[in-house]
Amino acid sequence: MDKIKLEFYQGRLAKKVKELYSAIQEKRDEGLRDFDEAEPDLYDLCVQSYSKEQLYSLCERDREALALVREALDKIKNTSYGICEECEKPIEEKRLEALPWVKLCIVCQNKKENDVAA
Repeated sequence: MDKIKLEFYQGRLAKKVKELYSAIQEKRDEGLRDFDEAEPDLYDLCVQSYSKEQLYSLCERDREALALVREALDKIKNTSYGICEECEKPIEEKRLEALPWVKLCIVCQNKKENDVAA
């Protein structure tokens, strides 16, 4: 992959890192907020607990995405970016444009998904 394309993907990945950090912080802050009522009833406590669990789940997904993005940035540094981890062939550019942090080409991704489904 040429230098210009690598810089393009590096810029997109860096932007995604900032977005994910911001989203994680926002969800963390929202999870720290409590109801304003002095003594919430059982229903309020259940809703609050459910809401915090949902936020935790979303935050965890953001952390997983952040790890993938960081890994992609590391691959740019060590010149292995855009190479499928399974077949070691180049990942299609349209796929990288859509998801610049992917690890597998579309063929290997489909095989993996079919293996999991079976």
